[in-house]
Amino acid sequence: MRLSPPLLVLAATALPAVAQSLVANIVTTTSGQFGAAIDRFVPLGSRALFAAAGVHGRELWATDGTPAGTMLLVDLQPMGNSNPDELVVLGNECLFVATVQGLGSELWKTDGTTAGTVLVRDLLPGSGNGAPAELVRMGSYVYFRATDGVSGAELWRSDGTSAGTTLVADLRVGAGSSTPSKLTVAGNRLFFTANDAVVGSELWVSDGTTAGTQLVADLTAGVGGTSFTLVAPFGNDVLFAADAGSGQEPYVSDGTAAGTVSLGDLVPGTGGSAPRDFVTVGAVALFSADSPGFGRELWRTDGTLLGTAQLVDIEVGATGSDPQALLEHNGVVVFAATTGAAGREPWRSDGTAAGTFQLLDVNPGTAASAPVNFAPIGTEVWFAANSLGTGQEFWRTDGTTAGTALVADLVPGNGSTLPHAITAFAGQVLFSGMEGGAGDEPQITDGTSVGTLLLADVGRPLSNSNPTQFADLGPDVYFAAATDSFGTEPHRTDGTPFGTSMIADVQPGSFGSSPAYSVGDGSRVFFQGNLFGVGRELFVTDGTGPGTVRLTSAVPAVEPRGMGMFGSSVVFSGNGPNGREPWISDGTAAGSHELLDVRPGPNSAIGLLEENFTVAGGLCFFSANDGIYGKELWVTDGTAAGTRMVVDLLTGLASSDPHDLVAVGNEVYFTANGSGVGYELWRSDGTAAGTVLAADLVAGPISSFPASLVAAGNQVFFTASVGGHREVYVSGGTAATTAVLTSTAGSRPSAYSDLTWTSQGLFFLTDDLTGAGTELWCSDGTMPGTRMVLDIGPGQMSGPVSGTLAAVLGGSHLLFGATDLVTGLQLWLSDGTAAGTQRVTSLGVPGVGFVSFAEFFATGTRLFFAADDGISGVEPWFYDPSGAGVAFALPYGPSCNGTAGGPVIGGAGLPSLGNTSFAITLDNALPSTFAFQLVSFVSSNIAIGNCRQLVGFPLVTGASVFTDPAGQGAALFPIPTDPAYLGLNVFFQWGIVDPMGQVFGTFAASNGLQVRVGP
Repeated sequence: MRLSPPLLVLAATALPAVAQSLVANIVTTTSGQFGAAIDRFVPLGSRALFAAAGVHGRELWATDGTPAGTMLLVDLQPMGNSNPDELVVLGNECLFVATVQGLGSELWKTDGTTAGTVLVRDLLPGSGNGAPAELVRMGSYVYFRATDGVSGAELWRSDGTSAGTTLVADLRVGAGSSTPSKLTVAGNRLFFTANDAVVGSELWVSDGTTAGTQLVADLTAGVGGTSFTLVAPFGNDVLFAADAGSGQEPYVSDGTAAGTVSLGDLVPGTGGSAPRDFVTVGAVALFSADSPGFGRELWRTDGTLLGTAQLVDIEVGATGSDPQALLEHNGVVVFAATTGAAGREPWRSDGTAAGTFQLLDVNPGTAASAPVNFAPIGTEVWFAANSLGTGQEFWRTDGTTAGTALVADLVPGNGSTLPHAITAFAGQVLFSGMEGGAGDEPQITDGTSVGTLLLADVGRPLSNSNPTQFADLGPDVYFAAATDSFGTEPHRTDGTPFGTSMIADVQPGSFGSSPAYSVGDGSRVFFQGNLFGVGRELFVTDGTGPGTVRLTSAVPAVEPRGMGMFGSSVVFSGNGPNGREPWISDGTAAGSHELLDVRPGPNSAIGLLEENFTVAGGLCFFSANDGIYGKELWVTDGTAAGTRMVVDLLTGLASSDPHDLVAVGNEVYFTANGSGVGYELWRSDGTAAGTVLAADLVAGPISSFPASLVAAGNQVFFTASVGGHREVYVSGGTAATTAVLTSTAGSRPSAYSDLTWTSQGLFFLTDDLTGAGTELWCSDGTMPGTRMVLDIGPGQMSGPVSGTLAAVLGGSHLLFGATDLVTGLQLWLSDGTAAGTQRVTSLGVPGVGFVSFAEFFATGTRLFFAADDGISGVEPWFYDPSGAGVAFALPYGPSCNGTAGGPVIGGAGLPSLGNTSFAITLDNALPSTFAFQLVSFVSSNIAIGNCRQLVGFPLVTGASVFTDPAGQGAALFPIPTDPAYLGLNVFFQWGIVDPMGQVFGTFAASNGLQVRVGP
């Protein structure tokens, strides 16, 4: 038996590469539900698009109205948010604005597929922001405001192609911006406000051509201009609110100066009536405005001064009814208004006084139902309103009192669905709301509870162990991680789930000791741990509970920081009666002590987070301030007598401030401020005579400020600023062996990052401004041998992710995270050549991949790291190009109790290729009852009453069994022999028929089980 047909369909998009593997899903409990923050849906053919915030950040999603067809299209900004916005449909595509690394905020388009989601044009080439905004469609173009870096923020248009995306008019010639705003289409013309620096901010009109873009009227003479708050279509004309000296008042314009007139000074003087919500109904427009003695009420206009008047005084007196959210549909305007008798309720108007009335007192009495989010749905208007006994739910109206009613109480009782982003789609209604127990998420409804479906748990609850501080520990690896019950504590792993465990509960209870500054010598790891009532002290572990001991105990606590191995001892800065000074520990309490009171008395020799202990030539170098010579270079051999200042580079109390220490052979290279040379590159063998200036890149007292020092054999690579250009340099320790390797920084202060050495050369990230974006580069130590390796991200879009570069395989290759839009964020491996730079994982669906990478740690052939695959949260992973991962079956999440308590899921055997006897087991269920499996390729944590659905969408129903008299059962899940299934993750949960079950009093449910197919 192979995977069932439904699972085979899902598996087609769920098969990852085999060399990477989740080490363990340490934290399975979650910190609560999170909403997807959806503000609207945009129908596009058979799909609807929406921006939503999930584990991959705020990105573009699409749905066909089913859970299986609801998906993240592409993760445009890995480890961040692209924030898609301004979605406007143009033909069969949708244009939108997104912010992407290397491109900035630019214009994109999508046809609703991953492959069809592409950049339209990089308006401001490079990483700057073209910042397109206020997108509106007129005819076969989308118009918007943007800048190309030459013309400032001006009016542009696009037909969805790069060549067809052009500047319409540079109203403020040159680099200045006219800043077109309030773009409004009326008929076949575009109205907007702009400031050309001649007449100030005024109303303009355009037919889409440069010649047809012109000033409408100069309402306020001089360059000060007019203040506009609103522009709205009125047939082929526009209504707008503006202050031309008498406060914000209503105006109308036909696009000519003569046809641009005031509709009245509704509040005489400079106070202004502040018109809002112009909405056309028939031959008139309704709006709200303030007026003396009436407050804010409903007004109407036919576009003339005489035809502009208050329509009705809904709330008699000066308070006003404050009409808001006016929506016209089928000849009726629906809105919210407040009266003292009924509170805030839904109203309607056909533009006449007689046809203006309250639709229904949804929340009877003076309490308000506070209707919001009016949306046209077929022949009706749907909205959200609150009423006693139902909470805030869907209501509908056909514009009559009799036709105004509750749609459905989707969250029974006083609970609320809080529907918003209400949109008609494929004969149903898309919305975002709380129904379904998954937070504020995308849903679809036919207007009934049974016909309401959660489409995706986009903003899934957090479940992260956040592994950090990896270090070698014998054949295993040490790391610190959070747990479900013990807080953040030290762990060890051999790279498999079964070989991963917490070493010790250093701080008993759920808060954890929060290990920090962890370093190891291969057989032991030293770390700072926090104990209640004690503070932060030094600990050491050999990887066992009994071998995890506290080494220091002081009042106040030692608070060890900046630890570095020095032979079999650890050197660090510690607090004590003498302030913060250098300490040493040999791994015993007796051998843990202050090295020397460098700065006699209570003052500290080492400042806050200024530790830089670096071992070279059998000595440990560091910076310290003895109060006499300032902060200078010091050295120790591990004894008080052998702890001394090396040299006073900047004589007297002044400090040379040595930092960025790196070991190169038997010497240490560093940056320091020397007398007469400024901050430059130095090297030292630990003696005054052997401490010399390596290179004075900027002659005299002006500094080149070397930074990002990286040791490479007998050389050091670094960046330095010469002549205002920070470039990459290499040095062998003398002026003659110091050379510049790059020349593309320009005036950018940080053009080069992530300098990483392998035996293939120096790798780094940079944008050379040729249109490739920030990409991976490699240097052999010469300028001719410094080149871009591969343009991974298409065009100007950046491919590699900063902070992920690591030397692996004994330092022979570079491993890093990158995205190419096709596969999303994945691991890549490089030998420094284009042909030898390849993607080595393919986790997740196309265009998406991993959520994040962090904490890369290479040991042997393996790389350990923290990663979020979008399923398990931020957990420990490893990559081994020589292996194919491991097989495991890991339980996660809570059970949902039944008659016998919490049912328990498990795995019989290992899910290894060809294991036809692997089975999913059930224990502690109701005896002799029916049980069924829910199966998916993603986990979830959706609240169902007091219980949790632990498998995500899309899901299928798996095997079913009848439990035996002991409440046990098992169902085979045979593993195919096909190697294509290596690395497949499948998630299971049992549902059990149980009259005492917590799910609707009908079912109990097991915890979840993650199954990973291995060799």
